[in-house]
Amino acid sequence: MRTTVIVTALGLDSHGLLAQVATTIAEQDANVDDVSQTVANGMFTMIMFVSFDETETTMSSLKAALEATGERIGLQISVQHENIFKFMHRI
Repeated sequence: MRTTVIVTALGLDSHGLLAQVATTIAEQDANVDDVSQTVANGMFTMIMFVSFDETETTMSSLKAALEATGERIGLQISVQHENIFKFMHRI
């Protein structure tokens, strides 16, 4: 079964942030389906739609890996299941 999560990141901008986050996702056998990033006033913000097969990885292992990457590169990274994200942002 395929699972989709929303990955958000926020922090001071520096070179290679998107690449390092995407590398962590790939290392967890997950796929970046869509990404949006903005840099404004030196702040980096990013939203990614990431999917994975539950037989290859879990949401908890993906979340732990991304949080570790975030600590290493200075980003606050959060991971939410797509259904929770949609519920929180409904009109």
